[in-house]
Amino acid sequence: MPTHWKKLTNPNYLGAYSIENGQDLILTIKYVQEEKVIGPDGKKDDCVVCHFSENVKPMILNATNMKTITKLYKTPYIEEWTGKKIQIGIEKVKAFGDVVEALRVRKVVPKVEPEKLPKCEKCGADVHPMGNMTSEQLIAYTKNKYGKGLCSSCATAEANKLKGEAINAK
Repeated sequence: MPTHWKKLTNPNYLGAYSIENGQDLILTIKYVQEEKVIGPDGKKDDCVVCHFSENVKPMILNATNMKTITKLYKTPYIEEWTGKKIQIGIEKVKAFGDVVEALRVRKVVPKVEPEKLPKCEKCGADVHPMGNMTSEQLIAYTKNKYGKGLCSSCATAEANKLKGEAINAK
């Protein structure tokens, strides 16, 4: 894929050039804070920067984007934005006497597909997280212990069955 020249001017932050093929990004806010940002001209500015849970560069938030997030989630408090999903796209805006592409937080809460949960190899039910284990960790644990990826109900039944066999063996 060819390199957009703007990717070379401030490679530490998301920009309109970061969005490939015009596809919007749906990202989860990890935290927002004020930071010193060094621009491509070497000038330092205090900016509001949004960091994401996904493995992408942070985004410098302007007033327009912060107002949009405030309206979407009905709170102006950046601490309350943590864990919220936003959809980011490109809009053409007038700036610096020209029309340029800019990142904009879309004015809708993104619709997110529900996670596809793994299936229990015994009963076919969804394997939900349990205790401090994710679904995938539970599948790995039960495969190791019982030879099959099991939901918590089937894993409990297997454990009880093994206990019963151990008692009968005595």
